Amino acid sequence: MRVTNGSMTNNLLRNLNGGLGRLDKFQQQLASGKRVLLPSDDPAAVTTIQRLRTSLMETEQYKENVNDAYSWLDSTDTVLESLTSVLHRVREIATYGANGTLDEENRVALSHEVEQIFDNVLQLSNSTHGGKYLFAGQMTTTTPFERVSNDPTSPDYLSVRYLGGYIDQDGTDLASIKTEIGVNSTLTMNIVTQSKTASGEVEEQLFAPILQTLAQVHHSLSTNDSQTLSTTDLEALEKSLDTVLRHRSEIGAKMNRIEMSKERLDDLKVNFTSLLSDAQDVDVAETVMLLKSAENTYRIALSVGARIIQPTLVDFLR
Repeated sequence: MRVTNGSMTNNLLRNLNGGLGRLDKFQQQLASGKRVLLPSDDPAAVTTIQRLRTSLMETEQYKENVNDAYSWLDSTDTVLESLTSVLHRVREIATYGANGTLDEENRVALSHEVEQIFDNVLQLSNSTHGGKYLFAGQMTTTTPFERVSNDPTSPDYLSVRYLGGYIDQDGTDLASIKTEIGVNSTLTMNIVTQSKTASGEVEEQLFAPILQTLAQVHHSLSTNDSQTLSTTDLEALEKSLDTVLRHRSEIGAKMNRIEMSKERLDDLKVNFTSLLSDAQDVDVAETVMLLKSAENTYRIALSVGARIIQPTLVDFLR
């Protein structure tokens, strides 16, 4: 095999470039903290890294959904807590008004307070969270409840209509707000009480009956009907309280489920992050050692190269 100065120089340059390439690779790994920078660095690991990154992003999204759902339910429970207090006050008023010794004037005065409580409950029924109505189903930008008449002298002044989403007879569901809190795990984060009856009317089973009960109590007080107060009205108030407490219990159960899901998602995030780190992060101590070794090799190559490039016959033909 014939060896010339040209072949020796080419080999030297090739070896020097290879050494520089190794130095650059280790330098990039240390600077970025990543072992795999390009698919060609480790084709087998790239698939694992992409899968783990996808799982990690999904987990992050599930955590956001969980936080949103918890916040929504917490706001709903706050409204129902206020509603419970209001209903207890109305029950006290109705019990006091049912006293046979109370005169008509006092009952009319109590009816005025019930009218103010009606307005308060109507306001609670239109509560919002983050600019969205809590009790409008999927129609979160539509005010769910409004008075039938705004004329205080009208008999419909204490009547309301529901304008939010509902469950239709054909199964179309515009009442449920659902969110994914895990793989194949969906949670309905609002109170679903709205449905359409056979007659085509929308039936709302939380605020509408309560507002109707308050209107009945107001009517009994303003007409001095203590008998209705002591029987029908008090029974309706107890039923309303039971309804609110049932929904609060449902919300509490959902919030407990969300807390457990949140703990599980936190554990998954830690697990995926650890696996992703093992797959793509660089071992700093090992890489520093390899970098030092490559640096020494490169210095030796430079030193040897200085000895290889010697004067040739051409240098003397002048």
